[in-house]
Amino acid sequence: MPQGIKATGGAAVPCRPFMALAMSAALALCAFPALAAVDLPEELVSGTAIYDEAEQDKYRSPGMVTVIRPQEREGEQRTLPDLLEEVPGLRVVRVRGRHGYAVASVRGSTSSQVAVYVDGVLMNLGSEAAVDLSAIPVDDVERIEVYRGYVPAQFGAQSMGGVINVVTKNPRKPQTALSLGIGSFGRFKGTLSHSAEMGGGKFFGSFGYESYGGDFGYWNDNGTPYNDTDDYDAKRRDNGFDNMDALLKWEDEHWKARASWARRNRDLALTAPGLDKPGVNQRPGALLDTDRLDLSLARSQTSGTVDWRWEIQYAKQEKAYDSRRGNSLSPIGGMTVTRSEYDTERAGVSLSSAWAWGERHYMEFLAEYSDESLNVDGDVLFDYLGGISKYSRSDWNFNLQDTITLDRAGTFLATPSVRWHKLDDEDHFTWQIALTKEFSPAWMLKTTYGTYARAPNLYERYGDGAFILPAASDLMWETGTQYDLGLIWTGDALGARATVSLSGFKRDSENLIEFGIESPRYGRYNNIAQAEVKGAEMEASLGWEKWDLALSGTWMKGKNMTPDDPGAVRFYGKTLPNRPELSGTARLTRKYGKGSAFVEYQHVGKNYADSSEKVLFDAHDVFNVGVKYALSPTTQVILGIDDVFNEADGWRMRPNGQNGPTRMLWYPVEGRTFYLTLNTVF
Repeated sequence: MPQGIKATGGAAVPCRPFMALAMSAALALCAFPALAAVDLPEELVSGTAIYDEAEQDKYRSPGMVTVIRPQEREGEQRTLPDLLEEVPGLRVVRVRGRHGYAVASVRGSTSSQVAVYVDGVLMNLGSEAAVDLSAIPVDDVERIEVYRGYVPAQFGAQSMGGVINVVTKNPRKPQTALSLGIGSFGRFKGTLSHSAEMGGGKFFGSFGYESYGGDFGYWNDNGTPYNDTDDYDAKRRDNGFDNMDALLKWEDEHWKARASWARRNRDLALTAPGLDKPGVNQRPGALLDTDRLDLSLARSQTSGTVDWRWEIQYAKQEKAYDSRRGNSLSPIGGMTVTRSEYDTERAGVSLSSAWAWGERHYMEFLAEYSDESLNVDGDVLFDYLGGISKYSRSDWNFNLQDTITLDRAGTFLATPSVRWHKLDDEDHFTWQIALTKEFSPAWMLKTTYGTYARAPNLYERYGDGAFILPAASDLMWETGTQYDLGLIWTGDALGARATVSLSGFKRDSENLIEFGIESPRYGRYNNIAQAEVKGAEMEASLGWEKWDLALSGTWMKGKNMTPDDPGAVRFYGKTLPNRPELSGTARLTRKYGKGSAFVEYQHVGKNYADSSEKVLFDAHDVFNVGVKYALSPTTQVILGIDDVFNEADGWRMRPNGQNGPTRMLWYPVEGRTFYLTLNTVF
């Protein structure tokens, strides 16, 4: 094994012997991830132990990474989209309000270009444009790793934008935990989990339930911003959900079995302007019910100097759209679409290995194959799909990565990798390389460069059976290049233990697949754009004896670089939609005897709603506060207020420039909300 490489659970982590105790960080929230899981001793669960673990996060990958540890947010009723908004370079795009459909954009990517894993299981399905982050529970999550730029070999998906890797808890001792919470507008949240020794291994199981009424009051401008006389007080309707999820895990030294199930029953509210007026034209929203089951079985083994692992996976998702609400018909999807069903099944197998080659090389290999099928049904679906009710695709991935030690001290590493991806009858090779230089225990430099390719998925090709039509012609693969440069510093500053990172990045893309509206009722995906995205990220954490401060910020410019074509509408030089130029977060925590208090701040700069820069969303700021108090060594109560100053009530859309009036959002946001949570361990 090359100098400076330490094997951990079958993977490789660049390391120097004195690093584990030499550096520290203030908050695990703003840390920098690693190639393999770090198993801490049982007693390292709080205080400086968390800081020491966070210091090792920067070794998880040769590229820029961030690790979020949800246990630091326990009881705050945060969702996965809420937590990811704290990651620099990552933008959460929410559709249909705060608790609605939410997807991620990393460094200006489209949401389809971001791969999402949960315990090694790929959540992206070909039947969806992107992963709905709001559907992934976080109550039983140990950490969330966000990889930007360079993608380590253990992730097989062609993730052009980045990877979000969710790792669920692996409790180190038998216990039962219960969390119960309530909140504004009829929110209820409960989670019960249990861990135990079983059959020579460790078992973990959990069940969660969450419901939300979602009906709240707001001021409706009736969709006529020029006319104040028809404005009225409205109540948001058909805006709730009921979620259930279950997780079962068992593992020993060699075997790992996992099963997860989730059900999402969600209301699809109508756009607000003019449609929430009491007693007048009260058309209902639609219903979207989703059931998903994921199963996996894995075996790990060491043979001499080679670590290898095989895994089989199965995923099944059933999604049903229904616009029939009582005696009324929702206009979502068009008046003729009342029902559509999308059922997806995917089975896959993977083989991975890692081994030392000589004294300076550490090799990692991954081979994956999956077969996915999509069955569709609906009342008018076949008019658009030519009578075809079943689609399928076969997917191959091969990754080979080498970590090369370039100096005797093990402080200078090169990590080249090559990937081959084949989908049905088309294939592409891509490659990437990273250089990591550790100048001292305090300073580390990272730089990466690479190419990528992504195949269009079934959803982009064939639509959703309601208001997204099949592509007019066969979609081409997206391709491009990306590179970045990052600097990480750890040490003492202002009397605090500190970690600070700065990075710059650039991505050039061709044949981007973007969604376009073709009429008020329908739209479709097309290869319409070349794009350029560049930006800078900052992340910092400082920890004192009684105070913790976490900061993150992003500056980004994303432009459509499709050449103007005479006779066609093009948007050369226009800003890509939903990519704010400036965004950032801050969190200050004050620790005291039996608890803590915190205040959070989030800024999202103005960003355009369309590709032509005609309509933009105003910049907005949000403040959240909360307190935590330990009633006993095993029980804690949490009380919080989100959007303390009710800023969401003033969020508006406006024409680009100041030549027109502001108007309300299509999907209003709740504004100030309260929550109360009780956590206890038996």
